[in-house]
Amino acid sequence: MCIAFPGRVVAIDGAGAVIETEGRLRRASTLVVTDLVIGDWVTVAAGTVLARLDASEAEEVRAMLLAAAQPPQDGTSPNHATPVMHEGIE
Repeated sequence: MCIAFPGRVVAIDGAGAVIETEGRLRRASTLVVTDLVIGDWVTVAAGTVLARLDASEAEEVRAMLLAAAQPPQDGTSPNHATPVMHEGIE
């Protein structure tokens, strides 16, 4: 599974862009969003810049993803699923 994560454009060249995400630099294709400038906040998934974000959107998405990655506070396993019961289905 690939999760789109926000990052900031730190370099652009003919092959794409370099995106800084949580202190990590990675290359990303700019075929979908072609008019980037250094400093833009973007969403990257599967090695491709998918959308431009404003700074507040980027921080909101970042905070949600980091919170989702934290272990549950109730001591259950992160992969613990609560069974869902549906009326009429056994």
